[in-house]
Amino acid sequence: MSLSMRDVQYFLAVVKTGLLSAAADEQGVTQPALTKAVRRVEAEFGLQLFERSARGMVLTSAGQRVAEQVRRLQADYADTVLLANEMRAQQAGLLRVGVTDTTSGNRVAAALGTLLNQRPGLRVRLRVDRSDTLATLVREGELDLALVPAYEGQPLDAERTKVDNDPMLPLVRTGHPLTQRSRVSLADVTAYGWISGPATSAAFKAITDIFARNNLAAPRVVMEVPFASELNLSVLAATDLITLVPRSFMRHADDSRFAVLPVAALRVPRAVVLLSRPGSSWSPLMQALRDSLLALKAASA
Repeated sequence: MSLSMRDVQYFLAVVKTGLLSAAADEQGVTQPALTKAVRRVEAEFGLQLFERSARGMVLTSAGQRVAEQVRRLQADYADTVLLANEMRAQQAGLLRVGVTDTTSGNRVAAALGTLLNQRPGLRVRLRVDRSDTLATLVREGELDLALVPAYEGQPLDAERTKVDNDPMLPLVRTGHPLTQRSRVSLADVTAYGWISGPATSAAFKAITDIFARNNLAAPRVVMEVPFASELNLSVLAATDLITLVPRSFMRHADDSRFAVLPVAALRVPRAVVLLSRPGSSWSPLMQALRDSLLALKAASA
């Protein structure tokens, strides 16, 4: 078949409207252009497809059968174009991702490394910030996805895809006075200062809620930090301060330098979730990142 898809499109516009003038307005072309397209379609099939009159153009019986097949042809072509677009999107495009964790063990690093190797045309724009800020950027369309920790009851106005569980654990230096006790209660912890996030952070609110539920004074923050980091650990190793770190972060905490306090109340439940804009469709690149993250979780289980 030598027909172009444009001829097919113009032919079906005339079929739908029954008028060259209306079809020309709809397609944004001249009536002579439509007339030539219809003639090319009729010539291709060697059939008269329209009955022409002053009232317009009506399909002949042959035209009705041809129009049915041409509609299928147009639909198949549209599906093929969509498939090609999706395949190109898997190889190229921009992926905007937010993270809170900047350590070398961040699972996003591994997932993005895989995607970048597989898709030479892919570009990534990374944003590092707090969970609530990243959730807002996702909701407003500034980010495609964000991998963030989520505490129980924490309001994050975005769709959540759970990737893993990563509870927070209370950490001190080896040789800390609390490690010399056979039993450590939450009340014992109140005598020591903390390395913690700002008062507005979800981690700090989780700690203060624990102390409040046990009728204890809020923890005394000696060093305020934005994120868990190896710098925090260096300070922790030189002081009697206490901090909470994600279980996944413990790979950076040398067992010979640090100890987890055996205080069950300070083991704070926390999930790792992938945030997306509510009601939005997932692009192939977004799906690929999600699948890579879930595959990493499955491989580590």
